[in-house]
Amino acid sequence: MDKRNDIRKQDLTLQVLKQSNNHTKKNSFDSIALLSFSDIEEVALLSQIYFPGSKEISLNNLKKTIELLYFSDGELNSNSTSLVNRSMDGTINGFLGVITNSFRYKEKTIKVANCHHLMATEQARAKLVPMKMLQKFLSGPQDLSFADNSSESTRMLWKRLGGEPAVGECIFYKVPLKPLSFALRPFLKSFYKPVQNITALFAKGTDTVAGKIRLPMFYRKRLDVELTPLHSQMLLMALDKISNRYFLFPDYDLSKIEHLFNLLSREKRYGTLHKFAILDGKGGVAGWFIYYSLPGGVCEVIQAVSVPGMETVLFDSLTWHAYMQGGIELSGRLMASQFQTPFTTKAICMPARMWTLFHSRDTDLMLDIQTGNAFFTRLEGDLWLI
Repeated sequence: MDKRNDIRKQDLTLQVLKQSNNHTKKNSFDSIALLSFSDIEEVALLSQIYFPGSKEISLNNLKKTIELLYFSDGELNSNSTSLVNRSMDGTINGFLGVITNSFRYKEKTIKVANCHHLMATEQARAKLVPMKMLQKFLSGPQDLSFADNSSESTRMLWKRLGGEPAVGECIFYKVPLKPLSFALRPFLKSFYKPVQNITALFAKGTDTVAGKIRLPMFYRKRLDVELTPLHSQMLLMALDKISNRYFLFPDYDLSKIEHLFNLLSREKRYGTLHKFAILDGKGGVAGWFIYYSLPGGVCEVIQAVSVPGMETVLFDSLTWHAYMQGGIELSGRLMASQFQTPFTTKAICMPARMWTLFHSRDTDLMLDIQTGNAFFTRLEGDLWLI
């Protein structure tokens, strides 16, 4: 009798183990957890596979940037709830970066979570891991979720989960700084390398000569305004000066701005970082711009803002500065306050190939975002540092 009981117990144990293994296999792609310090290298390697821009960064620099974004002294920052998904063998097959910041919305403070760099292996995508990670993110305690610079596939997932793109936040402007080089740039890739070099050299020479003899379109004149280096405290004061123009506004402090400046300064793929304020003649700030200059390439604007009525001065100062740095074109995202200013009348405006996506249960908040009452620039959202 005891022998039979032992046999039954063994059979029962085997059944439990078998069910447990089946359950593990079934849920092997649902192992979503917070990012840990030991995950940094795997995330960096995954990024280099799925984001072409990451291949231009050495693995060590990429790991350092990820550490600066999400960790302090080896511990995950309190404002980061970045997620990883693990396969059965424990390797990371999915990642979603998340950083939460405070914003002010109609006299109250709300939590705004920015997610970015959603990536997953082909096997994980087949198991709907990206959607599951987004679901977990959107079910968090934040009042507003958003994703900047998102692909079409992410937009479709986002929409399926109840979010929507903000059309006004997806319009970019391009300013030809060197018109002939700008016009030829899209066609050069189809030429053989020697022809590319000769054509680019000819265009550059023509742009330079035309600028020196001050032909219209080719020449930019410096305005009689004072530019001064933009430091953290100055930006904090300038932001406070315009905050009452918006219902939704980022709640910056000095340490946050200094941290962002540090991250931006580390980035070298887009050229040299420039930060300047435009003074109003009375010691106050009339506007400011933060951008990367790339001689012979695209100058990417991170933030360009002015007080009301100074949009033309901002545009002319920014384009002159980028022109003097040797850029071919200036590219940035349009703000609602810049419609019907030189940012639209003297620039080429177009929908971006990437999307800015928002999600909130507060319908009034979503309406304010769609109607241009929210302050969002690439400094708040576009974490393309990794």
